[in-house]
Amino acid sequence: MSNIIELKLTPEKMMFPKREADNKNDFRIYSCNTKNDEIMLNTFDRLSIKGIMQRLELGVEYEAQIELDKVDPRFGASYNVLSIYQDVPQTMEGQQAFLSTLMTELQLKEVYKTYPDEDIVQLIIDDKFDYDKVRNFGPVVYKRIRNRIMDNLAYKEILGRLGKYGITYDVILKLEEKFGSKQLAIQKIEDCPYELVAISGWGFKRADKVAKQMGIAHDNPQRIMYGIRYTIDENQQHGHTFMYREDLLRSASEKLELEIELIDKMLDETDELKFIDNKISLIRTYNAEYYISKKLKEKLDDGTELNFDSEEFIKYIEEEYKEDIPNGLTHQQKDFFRNIQKHPVNLLVGFAGTGKSAMQKFLVILLDKLGLTYTFMSPSAKAAKVTKKYTGVDAQTIHRKIGYGMDKDEENMYEIAEDFVIIDEAGMTDVFILASLLAKIKNPKTRLLFCGDSFQLLSIQAGNFLHDVIESGTIPMTKLDIVFRQSDGGILDIATKIRKGQQFVKNDFEGKKLFGDNFLLHCVDQIHMEKGYKTYYKTFLETFTPEDIMVLTPTKKGKLGTIEINKYIQEVVNPQDGNKKEHKYGFDNILRVGDYVLNTVNMYRIADMDEQGIDVVNGDSGNVIDLKFEDDKKGNKDEEMTERDKKGIIVQFDDNLVRLDFGLATQLLHSWSYTIHKSQGSSSEAALCIVDKSNKFQISANLIYTAITRSKQKCIFLTQAETLNYAIRKVDNMRRNTHLCDLLKKAR
Repeated sequence: MSNIIELKLTPEKMMFPKREADNKNDFRIYSCNTKNDEIMLNTFDRLSIKGIMQRLELGVEYEAQIELDKVDPRFGASYNVLSIYQDVPQTMEGQQAFLSTLMTELQLKEVYKTYPDEDIVQLIIDDKFDYDKVRNFGPVVYKRIRNRIMDNLAYKEILGRLGKYGITYDVILKLEEKFGSKQLAIQKIEDCPYELVAISGWGFKRADKVAKQMGIAHDNPQRIMYGIRYTIDENQQHGHTFMYREDLLRSASEKLELEIELIDKMLDETDELKFIDNKISLIRTYNAEYYISKKLKEKLDDGTELNFDSEEFIKYIEEEYKEDIPNGLTHQQKDFFRNIQKHPVNLLVGFAGTGKSAMQKFLVILLDKLGLTYTFMSPSAKAAKVTKKYTGVDAQTIHRKIGYGMDKDEENMYEIAEDFVIIDEAGMTDVFILASLLAKIKNPKTRLLFCGDSFQLLSIQAGNFLHDVIESGTIPMTKLDIVFRQSDGGILDIATKIRKGQQFVKNDFEGKKLFGDNFLLHCVDQIHMEKGYKTYYKTFLETFTPEDIMVLTPTKKGKLGTIEINKYIQEVVNPQDGNKKEHKYGFDNILRVGDYVLNTVNMYRIADMDEQGIDVVNGDSGNVIDLKFEDDKKGNKDEEMTERDKKGIIVQFDDNLVRLDFGLATQLLHSWSYTIHKSQGSSSEAALCIVDKSNKFQISANLIYTAITRSKQKCIFLTQAETLNYAIRKVDNMRRNTHLCDLLKKAR
């Protein structure tokens, strides 16, 4: 905290936002005057401050705590605001000057005519100021002034009591939303600094540092209980929904640096936990798994069959779609329609090339014939687009369909009423979103189909839905494992060999080898990997567009990570030609007109360029159409500005043209290159897969199987033979510590 500067400053101009109505998150930038000699100025000889803060009155002096952010070679120094408030003066003269910034000259004159010898500010603080006695003074004006005074007192109190611990205005705002008032938020933090974990950006470790500064004992019971929950939550980030008691005690002991006996003593007193024998979960997580098992059991117990003849429909498909299935349906595919007819809940599990997509397409034909309504959902926007391509039906992300992540009141408005719900890439769903999805189904006759590939990567978040339901044996399953076109010897043959653990080159293999007509393996030394992917990318550009090429790698960082690869591709496919607009942000990031980008944040009911409410969700990709650095009509105050008039980043997401504030640039990632995990569920015409031995401990057969099967036409795999064979031998453990399998078995 030694770099924090306390000073007085006077805001001269609000640099951002240009219009207060555009400010959605209280982020502001001000140019200020100060007499403090310690600080560095910007290129205009002013103090530049920025951060989450209340709106400041220009020309008014404030007390502040600031910290140097950076010194830009072009614009000079800028500081982050940690805390800022306007001190409420005690003298009559000082109070008159203070109040003059809050009301008109006429109102101020009338106030002192009514209360000539009173402490006006104290009357307002005590809410004993009778505005009815004052001319030109009403309840609206009084409320505004009192709120301003009370806020300033709160900011001063925050600075005095919590500022030294790094707790700033934006933190208190979030806590105020949780607890109802700033004063209560301050008291809560002083009583238990671990309450900070309830807000985004504050994990246990950060809150623990504050607690230590506050003098909270190392073996304080609150610290231990929050530490126990933190240990389970961290384990949950690896997909597990419970910990065994002895593992929890050992891990918490290491994290908290306390004896196991102390942890054990507090474990049973810790709330928000669920104990099942020696298995311990966060109760929220257990409840999600329990709800899933309960709802699926209710559906299965319904037992109502669909009113159609499955054998007749199978015959119809084989006759009408001979070109697609010249040899007819396999016995596995026929069983799929028999199961659909009999059971309200079904699983369709198929490996790459087994016809899983065709089954969904034929299912749409069946549902249309029966006059049933249906909806297709996927865990990601990319996967939803793929589903739409092979079914011809609009598909949505689960988040978008059920309003997941919206404000509660708005989310409650979303319901699922269709007769048939199809969830593709079900293995990517976590238990929380799946439980929310099932809760949204209001039609008691709704039937469910979960589709997935059991060899692909597991959900990044908590749970193991697809594998749990398969292992439980409680949900009727159609498993497709007959791979079509494997005899062609290309992508599907290689993917099948990887899935079966079969090596197709020796460890000492070097050079190129073509498999079939669409899979090229090139094994090179590590030093040639960077040059290799750049050469092959340019080769792909001779046949495919940049949007049709997916460059896949296991990692974000390093020379072979997505960050550096995307920078290279940007300079190849969308270089600066002297005329293209660009926006620089962060350390060395550049967003340029013409860039292909991926949105990473769910944004619900935002206005598009035609002022229509739309959703843009995590995983939506699009092109940067324009960068507007100046507002149109800004000089004409009589005309209301529309989305088309405001400055910002203009992005085309499918059919939607959207303007985003420049402050949201960080949520747009260049999307020519993905991590393999991020690519799951999506597809491209061509895939360039880069798997280096430096990623040895990140890779597995499941990972490279997922990468290879993203490609529809051509795949180039750049690696070392030994690295490839190591991955083929290493199959991910598909087991996780979850309750769902046992819950499903008990439910039956």
